[in-house]
Amino acid sequence: LLRPPGAQDEEKFQAKCVRCQECVRACLTECLEPAGREYGAAAMLSPRFNPALAKCEYELCGRACAAACPVGAIRDVPDEEVRIGTAAINRSKCIAWAKGLDCLVCQERCAYQAIDFDQRGRPSVIVDKCTGCGACQNTCVTCPDPAIVVYPSDDVPTNGNGKRNRNG
Repeated sequence: LLRPPGAQDEEKFQAKCVRCQECVRACLTECLEPAGREYGAAAMLSPRFNPALAKCEYELCGRACAAACPVGAIRDVPDEEVRIGTAAINRSKCIAWAKGLDCLVCQERCAYQAIDFDQRGRPSVIVDKCTGCGACQNTCVTCPDPAIVVYPSDDVPTNGNGKRNRNG
């Protein structure tokens, strides 16, 4: 699950969150939603960040989700500490990687300069700069599914040899 910015580690978050939905209601971009059954009974109805709905605008909204949380499960953390997740590019879906065509949408939408391009114009994620805000995923033009997806930082896909592959 992707959690709101400032959510504590999953175990502490689950223990504190009372599933009141105040953070979901307070979210100005409406990028938060209650987690469904597919995440298990323990997570059900807890807040989930869904980049398919919208980018998380935590740097502009005054941390509305943290302010709304009555139990402190979501904390107001400084911008430089926000890590919702990490984006990864599926090269077989990415227009620039798979077809060799120019596409700059993910880089244009990234406010953190976390997308770089190689000499052939193919994107890659700069992990240390990626906050997991979801702007890249939300605006990717690849259909029906985006070629760039935000994953929880511990769940970024591997490249087959056990190493994390931030670029699919």
